Amino acid sequence: MKVDADSEDAVATVELVGDTKGPVTLDDDMNIVLLIKNKDTQSIKVTVDNGENSTTKTYGLIGLTLETE
Repeated sequence: MKVDADSEDAVATVELVGDTKGPVTLDDDMNIVLLIKNKDTQSIKVTVDNGENSTTKTYGLIGLTLETE
């Protein structure tokens, strides 16, 4: 999964909801690999904080379609 942040100073964290690891702060490449054990009960929560504002979005995994670029 690749996360794009609008600001270079933004800090992005990704959490696989329904897992035991908790949120992970992304490094400069903004990539993360997640092990999905149950697409019906898990979701992905992404939080981007630029110091002034914080935005959180949660993405469901049901009906997820992956495509190559």
